[in-house]
Amino acid sequence: MSPAVPVCSEVRILAPAKINLGLAVLGRRADGYHELHTLFQAVSLSDRLVVRPARRGVALRCPALPELGAENLAHRAARLFFDESGIDGGVRIDLEKRIPHGGGLGGGSSDAAAVLLGCCRLYGLRPAREILRGWAARLGSDVPFFIDGGAAIGSGRGELLEPLPPFTGQVAALVNVAPAGLSTAAVYGRVPPGRLTGTNRKLTMLLACWRDKDLRRLSKALFNDLEGPAFGLAPGLAEVKAALFAAGAGGALLCGSGSSVFGLFDSDGAADRARAALRGHIPGRLIKVHFLPARQRWGVVKR
Repeated sequence: MSPAVPVCSEVRILAPAKINLGLAVLGRRADGYHELHTLFQAVSLSDRLVVRPARRGVALRCPALPELGAENLAHRAARLFFDESGIDGGVRIDLEKRIPHGGGLGGGSSDAAAVLLGCCRLYGLRPAREILRGWAARLGSDVPFFIDGGAAIGSGRGELLEPLPPFTGQVAALVNVAPAGLSTAAVYGRVPPGRLTGTNRKLTMLLACWRDKDLRRLSKALFNDLEGPAFGLAPGLAEVKAALFAAGAGGALLCGSGSSVFGLFDSDGAADRARAALRGHIPGRLIKVHFLPARQRWGVVKR
């Protein structure tokens, strides 16, 4: 193994949440996963991590979730980094959780990607993007998206990515975070069996709206094949979606497999007015977010 030679004393890095503007479940694969087509968008709600060198091993500290152990994705990401890089060293990770757990916002996956990037910066390693995404895919289906963030089409189980240009113009979103999360396995378990189609008309329509930068049409084209199964498990989520529409959202949708719901607005003012009108009338927290561009424009802060 190579000797551990950190190039800096610490790396501070953001781990953003994501929403899925479209999510098509095309069928169940032979490996047990579901074949997906989805449009990922990173948003401005972020966990914050500080990665520092250590002589050996991986230490993870998260005051909000003190029970996090070696099976946590961030911990596993650090171990994978040392296994794959051949570097003889360790890290101490301080994780400040801001993305609510179990809301379909990808917080755990984003933390894992942030740890991989932070470890690379800490030890001066520059693997090719394809290699880094390969490491990320071994940790989870959504982790590769968070290597670059921004907006992307995901296929396969979500790990095959096609970056999209950023959506320009004023867009604000309100994310309602429900008090309790939904089981991803339970939601997918309610998806009716189907055949793989290889194409998805709803995603094609959504992409046309994206490329035209037409927020009004984009908002109306949102879709999520997991919404019906999730609403069957938690009917209150449908009421939250209806409330976002009533408060002026151009479109509203379940986040991933739940249990958060987001609404799109054409200005900060419209989102702020909706949040004020809904406060106290729907369960959970209402968080205003914005679309984030790709990671190279906001990503790693090295010290």
